[in-house]
Amino acid sequence: MNNVKRYGFLIFILGIVLLLTSPFWVWQVKGKKDLDLMIVDKTVPDESYREHKGLMWLLNQQKYRQSDGSSYREDTDYIGYDPKEGKPTSVPESAEGYDAVYITDTYGVYEEDLDTENVSGSRSSKVYGGLEEEEIDSLKTMALNEGKTIIAEFNSMADPTDEKVRRKFYSLFNLEWSGWIGRYFPDMTSEEVPEWVRNNYKEQYGKDYAFKGGGFVLVDRSDRLMILNGDDITDKGAIFSTTKKGEEEFGEDLSVAYSYWFDIVEAINPDEVLAEYSLSLTDKGKDKLKGINLPTTFPAVIHQENRQFETYYFSGDFADQPDVPNLYQTSGLPTWRKWTERSGPDEETAFYWKAYAPMMDTILERIHRQKDAPKAKAQKAEVEDGIKLAGKVGSDYVQINQDGKWKDLTIKGVNMGIAKPGHFPGETAITKEEYLRWFKQIGAMNANSLRVYTIHPPEFYEAFYEYNQMAEKPLYLFHGVWVNEEIFLKTKDAFAKENTEEFQDEIKRTVDLIHGNADIPDRPGHASGSYTHDISPYFLGWVFGVEWDPEVVLATNEKHKGMKDLKGEYLYTEKAQPFEVWISTMMDEAVSYETSTYQWQRPVSFTNWVTTDLLDHPYEPSEKEDMVSVDPNVIKATDQLHTGLFASYHIYPYYPDFLNYEPEYINYLDHRGEKNNYAGYLNDMKKHHTMPLVVAEFGVPGSRGLTHRNVDGLDQGHHSEKEQGEIDRRLFEDIIEENLAGGMVFTWQDEWFKRTWNTMDYDDPDRRPFWSNAQTNEQQFGVLSFDPGKNRTDVLHVDGRREDWAFKGIEPAFEDGKHALYVSSDERYVYVRVDTDSVKDKDSYLLFDTIPDQGQSTIPGVDDVKTKGVDFVLHMKGDQSAQLLVDSYYDSYYYHYGNLLEMIDKEPYAGKKDNGVYHPIRLTLNKELTIQGKTLPFESYETGKMQFGTANPGDEDYDSLTDISVSPEGDMTEIRIPWQLLNIKDPSLKDAMGDMWKTGIEGKKKIDSINIGLYETDGKESYAYPALKDGFMDPAAFYRYSWKEWEEPTFHERLKDSYYILQEAYGKGGK
Repeated sequence: MNNVKRYGFLIFILGIVLLLTSPFWVWQVKGKKDLDLMIVDKTVPDESYREHKGLMWLLNQQKYRQSDGSSYREDTDYIGYDPKEGKPTSVPESAEGYDAVYITDTYGVYEEDLDTENVSGSRSSKVYGGLEEEEIDSLKTMALNEGKTIIAEFNSMADPTDEKVRRKFYSLFNLEWSGWIGRYFPDMTSEEVPEWVRNNYKEQYGKDYAFKGGGFVLVDRSDRLMILNGDDITDKGAIFSTTKKGEEEFGEDLSVAYSYWFDIVEAINPDEVLAEYSLSLTDKGKDKLKGINLPTTFPAVIHQENRQFETYYFSGDFADQPDVPNLYQTSGLPTWRKWTERSGPDEETAFYWKAYAPMMDTILERIHRQKDAPKAKAQKAEVEDGIKLAGKVGSDYVQINQDGKWKDLTIKGVNMGIAKPGHFPGETAITKEEYLRWFKQIGAMNANSLRVYTIHPPEFYEAFYEYNQMAEKPLYLFHGVWVNEEIFLKTKDAFAKENTEEFQDEIKRTVDLIHGNADIPDRPGHASGSYTHDISPYFLGWVFGVEWDPEVVLATNEKHKGMKDLKGEYLYTEKAQPFEVWISTMMDEAVSYETSTYQWQRPVSFTNWVTTDLLDHPYEPSEKEDMVSVDPNVIKATDQLHTGLFASYHIYPYYPDFLNYEPEYINYLDHRGEKNNYAGYLNDMKKHHTMPLVVAEFGVPGSRGLTHRNVDGLDQGHHSEKEQGEIDRRLFEDIIEENLAGGMVFTWQDEWFKRTWNTMDYDDPDRRPFWSNAQTNEQQFGVLSFDPGKNRTDVLHVDGRREDWAFKGIEPAFEDGKHALYVSSDERYVYVRVDTDSVKDKDSYLLFDTIPDQGQSTIPGVDDVKTKGVDFVLHMKGDQSAQLLVDSYYDSYYYHYGNLLEMIDKEPYAGKKDNGVYHPIRLTLNKELTIQGKTLPFESYETGKMQFGTANPGDEDYDSLTDISVSPEGDMTEIRIPWQLLNIKDPSLKDAMGDMWKTGIEGKKKIDSINIGLYETDGKESYAYPALKDGFMDPAAFYRYSWKEWEEPTFHERLKDSYYILQEAYGKGGK
């Protein structure tokens, strides 16, 4: 019995021992897992190895071993700076032998890091650091060609990495850095706050750093600070939390305070965000950030997964954990620390155990599981009679082959131009990284097609190829071949040798480059270079030519009257006019060349538009807009063309004019039961075509300027970005409901170089790409905006807030008690801010003297005040209405249409200086028209009417048409005025319209400044700057606002509201 008890006791003790030691022996018996992780850390100034120490501890604790069986050593198993040897190593060209790459930090090593502990955080010279271009190129190769997962953290691409390299990093990780970093400090007086923060604050704001308690320090790449403290914040700091997708990925909700440095990034695809930071701010603090267009919630973890590779980006110093346990050979330790670690904004280790370790457990297991998975297969073409087919046409739709079957595809497309700000199209300045980012955004918009009009630089085709290697759903290309319109118009004969030979050469160049087999020499105004990427599987259809000039079409038909029909190998015509024979011949030659050279075919079409459609329009007032047709129905495919033909038209709801007057169209009831001229026209076109009909261009601009009206309000211009999207969606729905083959919205990106007929005489055509003219609607058709400023915090948003003015350090023109005046400008607007006691029940007048030696000496409606040289007056009635007026002598609209063209009534006073008369600012919409014997008068509209609202895209009630915003307290008014409204022809060179009565519309004068005065009154009391002296405002005392000329405009990209509306529409409509 005693023996039994003794044995029982020993077993009990043994059980206790086993239980107590179980974390150690369980770890020992746990199986090892092979994982070769390339770890890159350039920030190793000493032997603490803190930037990658936390990562290596986790690898070892989870029993991941390198292929040679060894565990990870923090002092040897990384690429970067070696503090023992004082030498760096570089990222290799290939990841052969590795399963994944983890970049913990590339900030680098600095002189003071090597000499002292640098507790103060002062700046010093770089010894080594930054991501190099060859390294980011290698990383891309590892991902795209070798299928490796790439992980990177905060400080992997920020300073001191070069901007060009940073752009490549963005492209690889599918994100963009805002240029801002930040951190929550529990104690703003502690030594943890770097010395440079204190110094920069004093330099930027002109006052001593005197913050106490907790606070956020936010700093941009130019070292400009925004500090949130006191009643701006709550006591929770920065909160890290997983999104719904993150919870699914990691198997749990991870939420914890994060207390170290982070960067503010934006995911190109928001669906890839697995975790976010939320800054714990009061409403006051949130409004401060909104004032400089910074978010309060932004990505913390972004996971990109495509057909070729995966990337993770951690926007924080996640692996920077110097205080990990010395012992890692213990099972369950991370879990125990996760549940026992105290959490709070002042606890630096909690995040590591409660968020980073669980995340990495999942991510490392995923990499280990997938490291030997097969790569995705390339798209395979269908073959008929030895010819590869990119697509076919059915009875109503273009078709693609899926799983061996031809299926209808509703075209949900986007047109893309070839220019960006600061460049004309012929300079082909768009980079590969820009193209690739745009393709990703277009794909995320649920578009399936992209159209280009002409040959783009090689970077376009490289990016397009790479995108389709990665994308789950391909993006199909419709490619144009451009006609030299200058020669076309000059010869007035499509068959002229100059036209035909150049067009044939361009066709062959385009066919070759599509197959990655072209070297195009430099040609002024054209793309050139080596084209090596074969995109033929994704090239769905040809769209040859341009919007044909009807006079050239008619002249060609008359010159070659009686020409026989084409009988080509792939195309033939029946009862065709000579111009139709010519375009058919060109298309037949293109198909022939591609078939014989590359054994590929794809659906074929040519560009057409409403002006040369196949219908008769008795309600069209302009003979040129309905003088001739180019009919696709007369062109047929032979049995040798396996792909077929489709029709493609540019169709807008407001042009030509007959669309607003033809009863059959304006009375047509659409699928909504509403009158709809656009749907009526589409219905008529569908009935008259024997092939699928694609609307190759549709859309309206989100612009301030207006050019054409539409009977249903679908005008060409003066739409907010939200209205633009709603109308574009409506037009696309009409295309789908009228059973057309789909449509491609015009256009992807805004185009600063563009002109439009009712503003083109008032600017300098040689300088258009260097500034953004808000009055020219053609510049703002894009769903991607190029906003002025280097980034979104570099812009003044007219939203009734003062924070952006303070942040940018804009000094007042004057301060006088509660009154102050501030002025600034950018590539699109002149900004004016007026501080006062209250705008309520006041009439305020801003006086602008833009050009010397002319202008008015009165203020409209103010009889008892005199001045001199006033060219423009902005009259604001409280916060209700506002109107910009122009000196009648300086009124370009009146001078152009009254004096020169005599289309409006002449006024005897207009040609006299200082005549006492101001005019509303107007733009022309239409000359006098005669339709069916009825005369419609000359039409114009007042463009000088100003609209109140908020122009901050971060506000819920954002309205891009906003001109003026009043602060909630009613004591401040912000105004933005388009340069052209002030008769500035080119702000980049400070050129204004001259004295047009002497030098004409084309005349210009270089100005030194815009001189500004202010007068306000409530009917009882008044205020003037400069102060009145005997009722006179001295123009010599006006504030002289000057600005620097520029050759390189600053700009940044922003997706408009219309993008997201189209995203929803494309996600729902069609097949």
